[in-house]
Amino acid sequence: MKIAHIYNNNVVLAVNAAGEQSVVIGRGLAFNKKKGQELDTDKIEQTFVPEQTADDYSQALLAEIPSEVLALATELEDYARGQLGFSMSHSLVLPMSDHLNYALQRAREGVEMDFPLAFEVEHLYPREVAFGRYALKRVKEQLGVELPDGEATAFAMHLVNTMFSEADLAKAYKMTELFAQIFTVIAFAYGNPIDQSHVSVARFVTHLRYLFVRVESVQALTGRPAVPAVQKAVKDSYPKADSCALKVKTLLEMHLGVELSADEQTYLTIHIARLAEELWQDSSTNKA
Repeated sequence: MKIAHIYNNNVVLAVNAAGEQSVVIGRGLAFNKKKGQELDTDKIEQTFVPEQTADDYSQALLAEIPSEVLALATELEDYARGQLGFSMSHSLVLPMSDHLNYALQRAREGVEMDFPLAFEVEHLYPREVAFGRYALKRVKEQLGVELPDGEATAFAMHLVNTMFSEADLAKAYKMTELFAQIFTVIAFAYGNPIDQSHVSVARFVTHLRYLFVRVESVQALTGRPAVPAVQKAVKDSYPKADSCALKVKTLLEMHLGVELSADEQTYLTIHIARLAEELWQDSSTNKA
């Protein structure tokens, strides 16, 4: 493995015999080294492939962020992929390293941030929040800095964001805020509070997440289109859920700027009906 570019003494862009590039991290890895020279493989601690190795912003981050922060972010991404089974549309390493670097600076300066939608994130994405808490634990163990509990929300949102084809954290926050409003609509329609920790809520959130991603990526609902007779049967069977689904559909259309199909409303009706029955153990709550 040869050096293609030196970011600093501890971080280099390397190329293997097949011509594949990767960012390699290790203390003193590039000390007294030059471009084109072989790397000392014994010094390699972490390796990752960024989304755009030639991107100027990415290169600036790689030169600026301490190698121990990059190494920990790489470890955390490996943990999310391997141990937790998350599939990702893009690498977490650079955005998470950038966030962690500033979080460490804030901690040293005694500055604590408020994270928007922390309550909603806690209940909508329990697995991601668990990852965030694990990240805080590893930061303390590896870097000796105890970050505020609120930072778990930020780490969780980085993981939520990987479902989108492009790294845009604003989309993840937009989705979370919209989900919170949807649950408010459902709770009001049924006149019952929603237990955010219930497994049915997690299942419904999964459906909403895929719907949101489909809309954001301009993809239609897959599978055979629902025929009008099926749509009518669902509507007649679950009038209250259908009325609620129409409100949710309108809310989604307003926020996302698209028109959802009748198929999407039918699926929303089915999921809302199931949510109501499992949350409140009363199928009559679906009657008009």
